[in-house]
Amino acid sequence: MSGRWDPGKSGEAPGRLPRIVAYAYSAVPGGGSEHAVGWTWARILAGFAEVWVITLPIEGDRADFERRVELAPERARIHFVEIDEPGWLLRIPILRHVGRFHRFKYLVWQFAALRAARRLQRTYQFDLAWHLTWANAWMGSTAALVGVPFVFGPVGGGVEPPWRLVRFLGLRGVMSELLRTTVRWFARRLNPLAIVSWRRARLVLVQNPETMRWLPKRYRDRYVLFPNAVLEVVPASRPVREAAGTTALYAGRLVALKGLPLALEAMALLPDWRLVILGDGPDAGRLERLAIRLGIADRVEFRGMQTRDETMRVMREEADVMVFPSFHDEGSLAVVEAVSTGLPVVCLDRGGPPTLGGTPVPIAGPRRTVRLLAAAIARSRESAPGPHPPFDLETRRRDLVELLVGFGILPDEAPRS
Repeated sequence: MSGRWDPGKSGEAPGRLPRIVAYAYSAVPGGGSEHAVGWTWARILAGFAEVWVITLPIEGDRADFERRVELAPERARIHFVEIDEPGWLLRIPILRHVGRFHRFKYLVWQFAALRAARRLQRTYQFDLAWHLTWANAWMGSTAALVGVPFVFGPVGGGVEPPWRLVRFLGLRGVMSELLRTTVRWFARRLNPLAIVSWRRARLVLVQNPETMRWLPKRYRDRYVLFPNAVLEVVPASRPVREAAGTTALYAGRLVALKGLPLALEAMALLPDWRLVILGDGPDAGRLERLAIRLGIADRVEFRGMQTRDETMRVMREEADVMVFPSFHDEGSLAVVEAVSTGLPVVCLDRGGPPTLGGTPVPIAGPRRTVRLLAAAIARSRESAPGPHPPFDLETRRRDLVELLVGFGILPDEAPRS
C-alpha cells in the first residue's frame, strides 16, 4: 500500500500504517444489521490502517466466523479484542431477559472497552480511536477518553418520531417513545460522556439530516453527513419484468417504531395489492389482528424471520416495491439492500431512509398520511430508487479517506483504495 503514516512522534519509526482502536459492539461477517456494520467498517478502516476491533465475544460457530474473516483481503490488519459485559451485570436477571435494558448494558460495556483500549494503547500507541457501531449522539463514547485523536460515528439518535401519527404506535409504543424523548432531552444537556465526545471528536460522521440538526451547533464544523451504509457484496439487480406487479414488501423487526400499521391501512386502500412481511417481533400479534380488522388478512402474508439470502430473493423475484414507514430509523440495511437491487422504496420523510434512496412521503395527519403512502405505493411500479450514496465497500472507503485527509486526520499521501 502506497500511503504511509508519519505521525512525527518521538521514537516512532516513520512509514508505518496508522493504528486505530475501534469500538464495534458487534462485528460479524455475514451478519445482519449492526453485526454487518461493525464488520464492514472494520474492513473499510483496515484498507488504510491497522485496526484493533474491541467487540463482544464471538457467539455461535467460531470456526465459521474465522473462515469468513480469512476471506477478507484486509484480514492481516484486523485484530479482534473480545471484551465481555462485566460479570456482575450478567448476574442481574432482569438485565439478562428484558430487552429495554440493552442500552444500559451497552454503556457499562463501554467502560470495560475503555480499560482494554488503554491497556492496548500502552503497547501499540494508537493514532486514532474510533467509535463505529451503536454510535448514539446522545449516549456518547468512552473512546473519547482513550487519550488519542477521536472519530465518532457514523452516529444517529437525533430523529424525532412524528407525533402527529402517535395513534399508530399503540400504548406500549407511545410509552417507549415518551421515555426515549425524555432521556434524549436530558442527555443532550446533562450527559457528561456525550458532551466530552462532541468536544473531543476531530470528526463526527452523521447518519441523517435530523441528527445533524440535533447536535450542538457550536461543533458544527466537525459534522459530516456520512451514513454507515456499506455492502460487502452489491446484490444482483432485479430482472426486468414484462408487466408491473402488485406485491409490496416489508423486511425488518415488527416493533412499534417501524410504523407497520400505516402500511396495513395503506393496503386497505389498494385492493389489488398484497403485502409480504419478513420479520418477527413483539408487535406481530397486534399487526395480525389489525389486518383482520381491516379486512385484508387474505392479502397480508406474515412469513416470519428469514435469512438474508431469502430476503434478497424476495426482493429480486417477488416484490415490486418495498414499504418502510419507520418513524425514526437512523439508517436501514434493508433499505440499502432494496435500493441496490433496483427495488423502489417508499418511506416516510423522516430519518435515514430518504437519504439512502427511499421515496419520502410527507407526514400529515393520520388519514392523509395513509392516503399519501398508498398513492406512493401505487406509483412506485413506474419509478426507480431515488438518489443515494454509493454503497460498495471500495467506494465508501475511498470517500472516507478523502474526508479524513480533508480534515487533516490522515496525511495527503494516504491510500485511496
